[in-house]
Amino acid sequence: MISQLRQFLDFSVESANASLIIKSIANLKRTHRNFRISSEGFNESWEIFQHYYQQQSSLTCAEFLSEISQIVDLSQVSKTSIYNWFVKAGIPYRHEKKYPTADLALVAFQATKCLKSREMKRVDKAIQTIRPLAKLLLCYSQGFAFWNC
Repeated sequence: MISQLRQFLDFSVESANASLIIKSIANLKRTHRNFRISSEGFNESWEIFQHYYQQQSSLTCAEFLSEISQIVDLSQVSKTSIYNWFVKAGIPYRHEKKYPTADLALVAFQATKCLKSREMKRVDKAIQTIRPLAKLLLCYSQGFAFWNC
């Protein structure tokens, strides 16, 4: 995994937070079986992670959620899911407690990865729903009766 991080992300093992980042990514690989560092979804999540990781400020959880909602759509996300993102990132959710943005970067990464995973599941479900209909329409357009398809 470290070689993948070095190859795709120019990752340095000497970084102060390297072990935390590696553990978090390993946990994501364990919980999301299709997780790939080289995937398009990962790149989007990594960019958001970098955005927060490189800031030199602190935000409350409420400020962070307000800010990240400008980047990703949180309208369909339950409070439990949001709470779980914080827990999985190792940060207890406290509405008015300030955390360094470098710590909140893991929450942002977890959130975007989870939302991307949900989006892909919706696409897969839509494809499965549409495929039989498309087959029937193709048969009909070629002059076959539906029961012959």
